[in-house]
Amino acid sequence: MVHEREAHRTCGPIMPQGGLQATEVMLYTVDIINSLNIMPKGLNIGVYILDDCDTDTYGLQQAVDFIKGSISNINDEDEYKCEDGSSPQIQNKVISGVVGASSSVTSIQVANLLKLFKIPQISFFSTSVCLAVKLKLTKDSGVADSKFYDDIVKELQMKSKAKGVIVFGSDQEVAELMKAVKRNNATGQFSWIGSDGWSARALVFEGHEAEVEGTISVQPQANPVHGFEDYFLNLTVESNKRNPWFVEFWEDHFECRHTQGLETPYNIGYKRICNGKERLTRENTKFEAQLQFVSDAVMAFAYALRRMHEVTCGLNYVGLCAKMNPIDGEILLGYLRKVNFVGLSGDRFKFNEQGDGPARYNIIHYKQIEVGVYKWVTVGFF
Repeated sequence: MVHEREAHRTCGPIMPQGGLQATEVMLYTVDIINSLNIMPKGLNIGVYILDDCDTDTYGLQQAVDFIKGSISNINDEDEYKCEDGSSPQIQNKVISGVVGASSSVTSIQVANLLKLFKIPQISFFSTSVCLAVKLKLTKDSGVADSKFYDDIVKELQMKSKAKGVIVFGSDQEVAELMKAVKRNNATGQFSWIGSDGWSARALVFEGHEAEVEGTISVQPQANPVHGFEDYFLNLTVESNKRNPWFVEFWEDHFECRHTQGLETPYNIGYKRICNGKERLTRENTKFEAQLQFVSDAVMAFAYALRRMHEVTCGLNYVGLCAKMNPIDGEILLGYLRKVNFVGLSGDRFKFNEQGDGPARYNIIHYKQIEVGVYKWVTVGFF
């Protein structure tokens, strides 16, 4: 996802950390892979990035683009028209693998589609499975209004013995839940046990510190991707033409209108024009803590493709041999399961027998360390 979910639109505002930064770390990792010649001689790895806007139904719709190259009878020429009325010649590329989505619900939906066409998928932020729960935070962007969350809180209040509440959800969903807790005067009534999808996310706790206080949760252990922060801080709209969403991020970050930006529902309130002197700095930029997992996912595909090429085409073969054109996703999956490498964070990465990445977690607690000052504190590891 690059944008947040929005109740009455297909996509909401730009998501600076888990969205835009995740996109950039993917591009950065691809640059490193190609510059270090991790791929076989004569081959580079590339990306085709789509935005699911943190919505499972829209994400599934977007994922259809990934399979078009695997279906010979899909014709997009009638769907798109040039300015002169003619139809463009469109060649749908065969996708070798998919990285994402970030949410578990969307990942499961997309996986159900991709498996029909044997396209392997690595979901970098998804760590939970669908659970049968009575109070389920909806993923339908057209349903989750404030009344929905108010009803959840009121139902919890009716359960006199309900003190501890386990919440599986995204930061956007739980932010709405905490707003409902405040509206319904339920602050302090419940102790929250959070999933890693929302704990330690500013969207949840900023402005709702008292409601979130006391939360116990887990966070996957992650280290910074070497070189990425310097790369990101040196980006500008003028230098970053390959990311179509970067100008939108720039406007959101500096609260100004850029001459290269399109009008959106989220920038029409900015009266100031960006003057070209704005720069990203460590002081004005917060970095997503789990970007390592995005980078590791991309690296895993690169190492799997390299090993597959060595075995299928031969060690000294330059370019893509006929046996790998197109790439067999089922065979590639076998090589993915066997990757073992040191990623750009310096940590070793490999999948376990269940196909999961390394299980390293911090146990964290949100507490008031002094009057009016709240902080996430690490209280354990596993």
